[in-house]
Amino acid sequence: MLPMLAMHWVKIKIRMLERGIYSQKALAKRLGVNPSTVTRLLKGQRKSRRLQRQIAEILELPIGATMSDRK
Repeated sequence: MLPMLAMHWVKIKIRMLERGIYSQKALAKRLGVNPSTVTRLLKGQRKSRRLQRQIAEILELPIGATMSDRK
């Protein structure tokens, strides 16, 4: 099973705000992807280890703290 972002979306949003990223659109721009991709990823509808790693790096989170195996 592909690891998913385990951190609750509210905590991710708080972390984004702390890092000066005020919208999922802004996060998507930093990732170089469509905003809908970020939305689907955070909702668990899309899986991408690469994007999860990039989000963890941008939000300055340890990857182990943001990812876990979920079914």
